[in-house]
Amino acid sequence: MAAHKRKTTDHIKKALTEMLGTMPIEEITATALCEYAKVNRATFYYHYNSVQDVLAEIQSQVENEFLQWISQSPADASGTPEKSFYVTFFEFVARNAGVCKMLLGAQRQSEFLSRAMETGRSKVVAVMSNIFPKCPAAKINYYYIFVSNGFIGLLRHWLDSGMKESISEIAETGERISNIGIKYLM
Repeated sequence: MAAHKRKTTDHIKKALTEMLGTMPIEEITATALCEYAKVNRATFYYHYNSVQDVLAEIQSQVENEFLQWISQSPADASGTPEKSFYVTFFEFVARNAGVCKMLLGAQRQSEFLSRAMETGRSKVVAVMSNIFPKCPAAKINYYYIFVSNGFIGLLRHWLDSGMKESISEIAETGERISNIGIKYLM
């Protein structure tokens, strides 16, 4: 993609992402997006057919980045994610708050969360099976289901309440709760 075209599309996507932080997608029109991005409608329509097309591109990028990140995130020697896992996770969410909030909404959750949950499940089951080789797979699966759904609830609450806690505070909360749950596997 030519540098100028990429710069324009990145600018439009950034504008939509910022708008998503303050209003639902249903309220964002092409006209409003063009005004916010300070691009004319012809430029917008040269690159996209609709606001939904911009959104689909943003979602795809965020989902791909997230799924790649979660599949590669490190764990310490005990198999417990390092604190940096939690901090980098919430930094990622904060950078993409509007899109993440929308992706976690009821209408989009089945597609995105299914992929994210399965990626996380594979990683957690593999790590926990190595740490607790005598622990039945079903028990590890229950641990994963409980902790991951609680983590999603924590994330939704943080986003819905305006991210009042700092990234380090919310990361520590997620880490401490997750680590308490590990006792179930012993």
